Amino acid sequence: MEYRRLGRSGLTVSDICLGTMTFGGQVDEATSHRLMDRAFDAGINFYDTAEMYAVPPTAESFGRSEAVLASWLATKPRDSVIVASKISGPSQGPSGFLPWVRGSGNALDWHHFARAVEGSLERLGTDYIDLYQTHWPDRAVPMAAQLEAFERLIAAGKVRYAGVSNETPWGLTRLVALAEDSGLPRVVSLQNIYHLLKRGFEDAMAEVCEREEVGMMAFSSIAAGVLSGKYSGGAMPEGSRLASFPERFRERYAQPLVLAAADRYVAIAREAGLDPATMAVAWTRNRPGVTSALPGATRIEHVERIIAAGDVTLPDDVLSAIDAVHAEIKNPVI
Repeated sequence: MEYRRLGRSGLTVSDICLGTMTFGGQVDEATSHRLMDRAFDAGINFYDTAEMYAVPPTAESFGRSEAVLASWLATKPRDSVIVASKISGPSQGPSGFLPWVRGSGNALDWHHFARAVEGSLERLGTDYIDLYQTHWPDRAVPMAAQLEAFERLIAAGKVRYAGVSNETPWGLTRLVALAEDSGLPRVVSLQNIYHLLKRGFEDAMAEVCEREEVGMMAFSSIAAGVLSGKYSGGAMPEGSRLASFPERFRERYAQPLVLAAADRYVAIAREAGLDPATMAVAWTRNRPGVTSALPGATRIEHVERIIAAGDVTLPDDVLSAIDAVHAEIKNPVI
């Protein structure tokens, strides 16, 4: 496992971060602990959650992933684990309207920051969160007010560093500039989607992250399992995300163009003697501008494939084959 500095923070994180959005939902507590134990033993020190998890989000699953992470965290030295969580922000994005989250207001003002972080700290069973992120942008609340909220939480010792998720190049650039002009906390990380089937990060955001020294956490490295090959040939395995949650995942990923493109990447991996999921994570973690790849897992074999990516540097012929497919198909609409 390789370790990298996250932006300009004092956090040194593994270049693979384990996502926990399925924990407390698809994955029960005991299994979640086994998955995290295996990741931790392999050197993964970085774990990402959010107040709205487990996913798909429901009133019943709200906060469960943080609670599962808490019971596992209690078995480890606190300083050995870097915990990232998120405030939900506005009721927008793929999760839509969440009426059970603070009355669905979810603005990124001080009122919601204060309530959200207290809830997360209680569920996580810790007195601080290493990286606290906004889950979606809020263009109604002034950015200065959002950075001021982070400043208050950092001063109180409840949060160590500020990050953002699902942000745009304009938004990230403005936040960095505002912090530098005002002396307010600087955003140290970005968590955006980035994988073989969705490479929009490269268009502008990669340059922002590199030039402004913001650490990129590339989520969905295996594209909800589509890049693992499990859906090849039209398969729909029982218990898989596309089969279990069609209203959330199938519309995005189970499109002929997407599945056909995924099959081509799977074929490249197998021809190179690599597990397709391992190749997908290895590709992401080694991309310019990326600090840490952020895949999720529901089974121990998934974690093994993710861990294996930490030791893989893709050869030039594999990278060329990947780029040739991308040049032909660009980003499928997902």
